[in-house]
Amino acid sequence: MALRKKQRIKTGYATQPPITLNGYQQGRIDGFQKGKEAGFQQGRAAAAAQVITHDAVTAIESEHSKIDVLVIAAGMIPSVEIGIIQPFDALNKREKFQYELKLEHEVSQEMIAAAETIVFVRNVEPSAYSLLELAHQLRKHTVYVIDDNFLEIQPTTPVGQYYCDPARRETFIKFLRNAKTIKVDAPDLGTYIQERFNKNVIYFPGSVDFEWLDRQSRVDREREQIVIGYAGGEKEEDFVPVVSALNKILDYYGGFVRLEFFGYLPSSFDNHPSVKYEGGGMEYKDFLKKLNRCNWDIGIAPLADNPFNKGKTNNKFREYGACGIPGVYSKSPVYVPWVNQGETGYLVEHTEKDWYEGIKAMIEDPPMRQRIKEKAEMTARQHFTLQACIDNWKKFVLST
Repeated sequence: MALRKKQRIKTGYATQPPITLNGYQQGRIDGFQKGKEAGFQQGRAAAAAQVITHDAVTAIESEHSKIDVLVIAAGMIPSVEIGIIQPFDALNKREKFQYELKLEHEVSQEMIAAAETIVFVRNVEPSAYSLLELAHQLRKHTVYVIDDNFLEIQPTTPVGQYYCDPARRETFIKFLRNAKTIKVDAPDLGTYIQERFNKNVIYFPGSVDFEWLDRQSRVDREREQIVIGYAGGEKEEDFVPVVSALNKILDYYGGFVRLEFFGYLPSSFDNHPSVKYEGGGMEYKDFLKKLNRCNWDIGIAPLADNPFNKGKTNNKFREYGACGIPGVYSKSPVYVPWVNQGETGYLVEHTEKDWYEGIKAMIEDPPMRQRIKEKAEMTARQHFTLQACIDNWKKFVLST
């Protein structure tokens, strides 16, 4: 791909509040409602358009400045910042690489014509699929970036209901089948897609900007208490056995242990004297900075054993490791490849008994916690650097 004059593209978070939710829930569906309201009319109009001729393509291309990549995002959520903005901004700074990031309703025919590659991120609206069809008419390479398996999500939450809508499910399948390249963050999700929809699937993990993170200080605190923490979105089903285990831990250790939740608090811990809660909803770098400063003794990462969770990424291992937090993880395909028991983390079966015993083992063994802290951070710095992510984008996607 031709690389061009360096240009810094401004990006930001768009906010549309169609549903009153907590910060992390709102982040998951931010930007989607606007596509729902405006998208179907746009999709019908695009579908009715005539096939664009070569002369028309030339005319359209001349009306917009050339760029390397146009990113079309369903919403400005953390996975867009982690997977797209972070590596693309760095590539923009280091090389002559130009990209623009737009929400679905902001995209014009001229923008698509001006880009060499069109990257779609988590799109499921029919109107967005019409943009993929247009990109193919204009002979552009298309990439569909997906980090969740929406075909396996359950309609038990507002987010689940959104993705279980029949029109969106069908559109999701069409993206999986017809995008030229599918990019995933989890090998199990990649296998799922390859076996059913599209052989051209690329996997590589997300990244941490360690150069930036190393400029953020960690808060030294007195060790009179063991602090167990969780940072992330609402995971009510995933936390069912963990809540019971944590209650037993609090009962057993009394004031020697306290809990901190950032972004989600199980309702049974409301107003508990040994539990601290702070809301989420901030931009990703602010979230990571806060996590780095927490300096928890133990971080927990529960995942129930179900098809949807098997397609998840290893975000918690990457983030806890990068921030020097020893983690206890569900024995899930998401974490098993990365956790060497007692060395880079601690794996437990997803039951109350195993969560209780695993957390207790971590509390009672400070040398193991220190070993995990050091080796997990070493592993994160070996596998999840920003440069490695940039190299993977260039090698597997942007060179096509």
